[in-house]
Amino acid sequence: MIKLIREYSKDLHVLYVEDDQDLSKSTKEVLENFFKSVDVAYDGQEGEAKYKDHLDEYAYPYDLVITDINMPRMNGIDLSRMLLKQTPYQSIIIISAHDETGYLSEAIDMGISAFITKPIKQKSLYQALYKTSMAICDHKFVEAHVDRLEELNLRLENQNNELSLKNAQLEKSLRLLKTIANKENMLHRPTPATGNISRVDSNRLKEQIKSFIEDDLSELKEILNEIDLVVIDIINNINDIAVYSCSLLVSLFKKYALTLSMYTFFDELSVAMSAFSARLENYPLPKNEVRVKNIFLLLESFVYDLGRWHDDLSSGDESKLNIFDASNIGNMHLITNMWLENDTDEATDADVDAIFQF
Repeated sequence: MIKLIREYSKDLHVLYVEDDQDLSKSTKEVLENFFKSVDVAYDGQEGEAKYKDHLDEYAYPYDLVITDINMPRMNGIDLSRMLLKQTPYQSIIIISAHDETGYLSEAIDMGISAFITKPIKQKSLYQALYKTSMAICDHKFVEAHVDRLEELNLRLENQNNELSLKNAQLEKSLRLLKTIANKENMLHRPTPATGNISRVDSNRLKEQIKSFIEDDLSELKEILNEIDLVVIDIINNINDIAVYSCSLLVSLFKKYALTLSMYTFFDELSVAMSAFSARLENYPLPKNEVRVKNIFLLLESFVYDLGRWHDDLSSGDESKLNIFDASNIGNMHLITNMWLENDTDEATDADVDAIFQF
């Protein structure tokens, strides 16, 4: 039981309020086996003062307050009420004698975490410490991740706004390329012997699209989901990126490119993604921590764009097969530029335009 409690309590700070100095001393020795620090006060007013001093010094309250009820100057119920008014999520354990049970309904209404009756039994104490310490750690975990997710979402939103402007420029350039390509095809296209060739080509393309949707689109989605999980894990551990994580990311992009390469209408994107994964594999991450963080935030946005493209592909509309090619290739170009340590931190407009030089 001690080991289970320490799993949750070892990093917590405790304020123990008890007017009986002998009991206070012996109980403090027990508590010190579990908690990182244990401060002691001998009545409610001293407990309130120590609580405020701790808050002023460390900018956060005690993780747990354990208080007796019957004490001089200020009892434990009044102390608890004042602390909960100041810190609504404060965890409090109340120790009460058998003749003080009249206070318990009031304490329950205030939201006290647990109760222990005197004389204190080891089993009751351990159960209360285990339950309360686990709840405190759960609250801290959720609070920390909510703050991190809010920060990440804000950064991604800003990054997506910037990428939207780039995507608009890239899609405009793609339309220009397609117009030029169509004109060149019209100039060099041989005269068909019959009027059935275009219909045959169209039917073959539809069959290929149908085969892709039925056989390989779901695999692309699964690969992309794995990529997304790896990127999120790296973002959450940006100060300690494992080499394995980067290797896994590269292998997943290679797998994604290989699946695309089976279909001629994805030739341009599959070649670009193969080159992209090769650059990530052959060059180490930059040493600049800010740039590394921006790289993986941009990767997360790139994964989001690929997911949006998958949704369009599900419709079977051949006009949507390559609609995001230029945008996706542009994203890979930006990420590659940031990855290469000798390049500038951000891609310029000239970098983006260079994609479309021909």
